[in-house]
Amino acid sequence: MLKNIGSIENEEKEKIIEEIIKNLNEKYPNIEGEAYIGYPIYIDEYTDNKVSVDLAIISKIGVFIFNVLTEPVTDYAKIQDDIYVKVENRFRKQPFLIKKRKLIFDITIVTYSKEKLEKQEENLIAFSSDEVLDIIDQNKVEDEYSDKIYNNILSGLQEAYGINQRNDREGVTEGSKAYLISEMNNLIEKYDTRQMEAILSDTKGIQRIRGMAGSGKTIVLARKAVELHMAHRDWIIVVTYSTRALKKQLENLIARFYAAKNDGAKYDKTKIKIMQAWGSATSAGVYYEICLRHGVSPFNFGQAKARFTQKFAFSGACMEAIREIKNFQKMYDCILIDEAQDFDKNFMNLCLNVLGEEKRLVYAYDELQKLNEETMPMPREIFGQEISNDTPLTVCYRNQANTIVTAHAIGMGLYRKNNGLIQIPGSIDVWETIGYTSDNKILEGECVELYRTKETSPELLNCNSNEIIDFYKYSDFYEQREALLNMIKENLDKDELLPSDIMIIDMDTIGISDNRNKLNVVMKDEKYNNVSIHLAGTVSPEDFFRKYSIVYSTIYRAKGNEAYMVYIVNAQRCINSLAPRSDRNALFTAITRSKGWVRVLGYGEEMQTLCDEFEEIKKHDFKLYFEHYPTEEEQKQLILNNKDLDKGAMSSLNNTRNLINKLKADGKATDIQIIKELFGISSKEEIIKMLENGEEKNE
Repeated sequence: MLKNIGSIENEEKEKIIEEIIKNLNEKYPNIEGEAYIGYPIYIDEYTDNKVSVDLAIISKIGVFIFNVLTEPVTDYAKIQDDIYVKVENRFRKQPFLIKKRKLIFDITIVTYSKEKLEKQEENLIAFSSDEVLDIIDQNKVEDEYSDKIYNNILSGLQEAYGINQRNDREGVTEGSKAYLISEMNNLIEKYDTRQMEAILSDTKGIQRIRGMAGSGKTIVLARKAVELHMAHRDWIIVVTYSTRALKKQLENLIARFYAAKNDGAKYDKTKIKIMQAWGSATSAGVYYEICLRHGVSPFNFGQAKARFTQKFAFSGACMEAIREIKNFQKMYDCILIDEAQDFDKNFMNLCLNVLGEEKRLVYAYDELQKLNEETMPMPREIFGQEISNDTPLTVCYRNQANTIVTAHAIGMGLYRKNNGLIQIPGSIDVWETIGYTSDNKILEGECVELYRTKETSPELLNCNSNEIIDFYKYSDFYEQREALLNMIKENLDKDELLPSDIMIIDMDTIGISDNRNKLNVVMKDEKYNNVSIHLAGTVSPEDFFRKYSIVYSTIYRAKGNEAYMVYIVNAQRCINSLAPRSDRNALFTAITRSKGWVRVLGYGEEMQTLCDEFEEIKKHDFKLYFEHYPTEEEQKQLILNNKDLDKGAMSSLNNTRNLINKLKADGKATDIQIIKELFGISSKEEIIKMLENGEEKNE
């Protein structure tokens, strides 16, 4: 059955198109294909006018392009010819659709007219749905297209080739990681149905796009911005986000997508504005622009932090702007928000207030970014109204299946020995939304097994799945460092990876600068090809990947970024933590940064705990197995038993840590002296006994 995607502004045309699709599905109930309404859109290079296809049917029985006329025209054949040239030229730009300088398939152009027109030779025209079916029957292919040809044609129509950034990897050794990456990048990409629905759906009102990390939300938003610009050249479209490192990615995606549709041209940056949510006097931002337009003094971070606390700084600033601005002006035609899980209702409603009557707001977020709670409140809680469009993206294209399952299992503490779960999503329905399957209905108190299929976790990386992710325990930091450096050397030499293919995420956010420096000193050796390791965000907030350097990052800066090889170091810090849920969530997020391989490193007995959990994941064949799915009451108890230390206590601890570091830096105290004073003990033997007792309790 044909899947309908897109919409058209002309209601009369839309009714005709719906009837054509309905009748076609009835005549060919087993037809496999997609029907694109009001797509693709082209810009006439001479008049700069928009030209859109009313209906494009890509199916295994043929490719049919429809022009629907609701009023008489003098020459429908010329309209057909113009559409044919534009559509064929677009397909011809895809080398995988050409053989011997010809397209590997035929394009059938059909005009549907409400009014009777004189038929012209060799130009197909229909005046009823029955005549449309006759034309399709006469022009369908004898043998259905294969899956490969059908998917390639879809990719060509969607202009999906180039979704992935392709690095030049010529001359790589067969079987190396670089070769496997090259093979994966050579796959012909296409958007899935849900992604195309999100891209092409009408933006009037509020649209929600949600899915797990790696489901393509940022790509979908970038492509949607381009399609909106193609359809409405006079609109001012804003694309905004939280993590500053995301700016370059959005700029590159939008530039690529626009250039692909417009023969290499650059998009108009006054019409598609990519800017961070907050902004400042030196960097454009949505909040900052809104305040200036309405004569309100914007808060900077220091002012907002002092007024509303660090956690609620931006939210408080937005709330104050909403309170102070009495009459909002329309500033933009559409706002697309990426990483919406990083914002609360105050920023979202501030955006909504500057969009005029039609309120075109699109927000995308990671479903289940925190495993113990829903990522976002329901739309009515945010906006006080229902949304116009909701698109869940269930397929994960970034992570391999083993990576996703491991991330969820570790994040929940599913396979912890003795202590059991730390956290679990509050809603059973979320599992299906993020692409998990269960052979039986998920019931609280019952045995449940969840797994991923190739449909929601396609196997894009053609390698041994057992090599995708692994955990390693070392005796101390320095042994971990040597192991990491040896792995990186192998990546650069044997695996032929580029420095920008690699990301290191340090779970020790406090000691990150010192940890990175200890690595970089060794990396300067010639045996590492003079590749350095840089700290993310040191040059500017947007500074992340560099061509000849490996990025070293906290999990906060790593959010929104991805790499083929991800190393997570000091992972042991997530065990026996004073913030067990937050630290498990951080490790979950770190693992999902990988679009290839993951190596989780740590040291000490705490790291052995993580390694044991990973062994259980492997024993369960990378499935989420709940011997007893927690009931609602048990879930409440989980929350009580595994609370993070409150903010006040954490702040006191950080102050104490800073004081200790200062004492050590000034040479006023040694580690042993500080431990003796803090814990009221007087000898090394007592310190050892205290540590041994602590380990026994943990066991």
